[in-house]
Amino acid sequence: MLQLDEQLVNVLIKCTKDGLMMAGLKPAPIGLSKLLQSKGNVSSIIGFVGPISGSMIINTSADCACFMAGRMLGETLSQLDNQTLDGLCEIANIIAGQAKAALSTTEFRFDRISVPSVIVGNSYSISHYWGMTSVSVEFELPEMPIKPGERGTFSVNISMMKI
Repeated sequence: MLQLDEQLVNVLIKCTKDGLMMAGLKPAPIGLSKLLQSKGNVSSIIGFVGPISGSMIINTSADCACFMAGRMLGETLSQLDNQTLDGLCEIANIIAGQAKAALSTTEFRFDRISVPSVIVGNSYSISHYWGMTSVSVEFELPEMPIKPGERGTFSVNISMMKI
């Protein structure tokens, strides 16, 4: 059976909820995994280094990215343009910054975070070294209007190892 680190799960949930609160969003956790959840076609990735190094990834659909970024910017966004991708990067930056602060006094402490990057497309996978500590939380956005065939979900993953 795969064990999840309860402290990391709780930090991801709290930091995601707190980070999106400023956009008026109330993400509800709906799933947990030790494996990266990459069901969507947009990912924002932030690396971090220190005694613990790794990355944080937000993965979602284009529609959900537009919705979240639009709410963060106070606008209605409908396509994956530079403004939407910048908004998603800012969301990832906020969540990673909060995680850095929350983990600063724990065994999972890291010192610096990188500038966010974005991957867009339907044919990509993200892999990590075997043996990394990894937690993925899937969230639902109850505020997001859903069209047929759409999902108002996103996942936040943190993968790390002591260096």
